[in-house]
Amino acid sequence: MKNVLILSLLVLNGLAFGQQKKTKKAPPIVKQNLPEPPKAKDYETLISEDSKKCFVYKAEEKKDSLVYVTENLLEYGWAGSNARLVITTYNYDASKKNPKDKSGDIYAPSQRLRYIDGHYKIEKNTLNFTPDKAENYQNRTFKLVYKPKTQNVESLKDENNHPFKKGDCSQPTISL
Repeated sequence: MKNVLILSLLVLNGLAFGQQKKTKKAPPIVKQNLPEPPKAKDYETLISEDSKKCFVYKAEEKKDSLVYVTENLLEYGWAGSNARLVITTYNYDASKKNPKDKSGDIYAPSQRLRYIDGHYKIEKNTLNFTPDKAENYQNRTFKLVYKPKTQNVESLKDENNHPFKKGDCSQPTISL
């Protein structure tokens, strides 16, 4: 009985550890007439398409010698249906700014920025901006104005017919 047990253990051990090595030969390459894969767009054209989805409207109001400026920047088209409306407000004294421009000095008034994150949806030549915090901000509707004979957006018009022109997207700022 003892011999049978040893013999069966040797057979099982030989089966488990007696496997052959796999060969490292690569299979022969079969050349077929496959169509060429489509070429990707150039990197620069992708950047230019993405960067053209920022639109700016700037309003200036003069009261005495002070000028009150409000800039609205709408960014959309990045990371799915995410969009952002950046409202920048500042004021400056026009009498102080003009002499500084001539002398080369910089006159930098303090600015107040308000970021409103949300989502956008384009339907029938209108862009609907829905803020994430709907209880604090209202929905905005923009009419898309296309370039003639193309599908490229030239500008936007909001509910009050304010023209939003193409502009630079906001860059991250670092304060020290």
